[in-house]
Amino acid sequence: MEKEIKTIMQELEYGNIKVKLDELLNERNISTYELSTSANVRFQTIQNLRNNTSTRLDFNVLAKICYTLGCKVEDIIEYEENK
Repeated sequence: MEKEIKTIMQELEYGNIKVKLDELLNERNISTYELSTSANVRFQTIQNLRNNTSTRLDFNVLAKICYTLGCKVEDIIEYEENK
């Protein structure tokens, strides 16, 4: 008799990561194209970050953006706890 293994799946909400790049670029009057060119990061990557539609963020990309804008990581991304 084979034992059946059941998996219990539970969906948990851990909170959200908010990307604040759009706000930062608007404050500094910098376009997506300008940042993409200056930071040597794909235009679409910057656009996805601005629109807060990215599902991943490469540390190298984050470092390039921070270096180019002269800012800190917390100026670009923020963790929001689930309520």
